[in-house]
Amino acid sequence: MRKIGQTLKERREELGYSLTSMSEKTRVPAAKLKAIEEGDFKYFENDITYLKFYVRYYCNAVHLNFDDFKAELETSMDEFSNTTKMLKMVELEEMQTRISGRSAKSSKRKNTSNTKKTRFDYSFWSFVSLVSLLSIALLLVLSFVVLPKILNQTEDPTNEVVEELPSPIVETPEETETVVVEVPKVLAIEQTSKTEYTLSGFTDAQEIQMLIHFKSNAYVSVNVDGVFTSNPASKKYTVGSTLDMKFNAKDTMVIEIYIGWMNGNSLSFNGLDVPLDTEIAKRTGSVTFTFTFKGA
Repeated sequence: MRKIGQTLKERREELGYSLTSMSEKTRVPAAKLKAIEEGDFKYFENDITYLKFYVRYYCNAVHLNFDDFKAELETSMDEFSNTTKMLKMVELEEMQTRISGRSAKSSKRKNTSNTKKTRFDYSFWSFVSLVSLLSIALLLVLSFVVLPKILNQTEDPTNEVVEELPSPIVETPEETETVVVEVPKVLAIEQTSKTEYTLSGFTDAQEIQMLIHFKSNAYVSVNVDGVFTSNPASKKYTVGSTLDMKFNAKDTMVIEIYIGWMNGNSLSFNGLDVPLDTEIAKRTGSVTFTFTFKGA
């Protein structure tokens, strides 16, 4: 995990992003991004299920392939989980040992107390004997005098008292509320060929801002689902200018962008730079890019 975090940190710094700007880009709190970079599994002890999602978002944001890190990440997560379970077992055994020690001390104190109690004064035994004799005499009087009179008395059935049994208490099981944790969606761009891309991780009708920064003069036209846009209109853009287009994303949407002279110009969606093939980025000629939206 530490090696993965170091790779992500170096890539972030190479692209010129701070932790704060990367947090805004991935929508993952900066503290979690920092914990990932430092390989701090302890930070995610109560959030370990979502660690793979956070690492995937980070990889997408810095244009790295998550699959290259997936196996190593899963192995590290398994090792952390096993270590945590082992520590809890050791802690439980230590607790049981302490409880056993307390029980032994308590038993010893009880035996000592019993030994002391055997040292009675003989006068106490005399008193106990007298009370016992009086109790026996009283019991004989009750058995041979009082009890027969009570049994010979005629019982009146009308005076019987019927004890009403209480109604059984029926416990209603408490309903447990199921909490659903929604994993936030993060826009991702995947290059499928030199000039074709797939965009995912957006919500339906989410507003997307597309920017084209011009380092070379170029004629540009944009069409959405086969229809050329009027805003922005097809025209020539000069060095230092920017094409700014906002639209609502939807599944299966296809955007085609024709740039008459590439040579250093760059594109981005919601601040996420479009990865460009080296030959395409430096081409002194026209390029047509195709962006397909999937998975809203």
